[in-house]
Amino acid sequence: MEKKFLEDNLSITVREWMYYHQKNIHFNQKYRGLNMIKNPFDLIVYEEMLWELKPTVIIEIGNAFGGFSLWLYDRMKLIGIDGKFITIDLASSADISLSRFKSDRFISIVGDCNNPMTVDIVKSYIGQGDTVLIIEDSAHTFDNTFKALENYKDIVTVGSYFIIEDGICDLLDLGIKPGPMSAVERWISGNPNYKIDRDRERYIITYNPKGYLKRIK
Repeated sequence: MEKKFLEDNLSITVREWMYYHQKNIHFNQKYRGLNMIKNPFDLIVYEEMLWELKPTVIIEIGNAFGGFSLWLYDRMKLIGIDGKFITIDLASSADISLSRFKSDRFISIVGDCNNPMTVDIVKSYIGQGDTVLIIEDSAHTFDNTFKALENYKDIVTVGSYFIIEDGICDLLDLGIKPGPMSAVERWISGNPNYKIDRDRERYIITYNPKGYLKRIK
């Protein structure tokens, strides 16, 4: 039975795997008891990037249940990064779940990421000499993604990344269209300070196609 199950699953396409993962695994993944909605291949890429960049400020826009927030924060500590981790979300549910892990290095902001007051609060935590990495994983609509790119583009430091999650919504029947990838394609044409780094998609299976945006100048 196990052999047949393995053989059957080795014959599925990448597209079929994506739908299988979305339906059966994606929303049931956990990290330290908290739901962590992430593609495992993207987690590998994130871990590689954290070690390579060693960002002193990570900004996560949209943190859902908080599992990925905690995963990122723990990786910062494991790598030995003496920095700040900032989450931004409209809801406070993750904020409550994460309350026992909070410190002066773990900052949670409840509010609209595109509200000018929220942007100003985020900027107040960034010091000269910080290396800033931003992960946008909130509403996944074209308009919200485009606005976030515009509002936070100057915060990312040269050589670091502005990561736009879930561009897969534009390719599969998984969300609102046009979505994040469409917003990136429109936005990048007017922002030569950034480039789409397709090398970060080398594992092929990613939820973030065209979403690894590297600031080059």
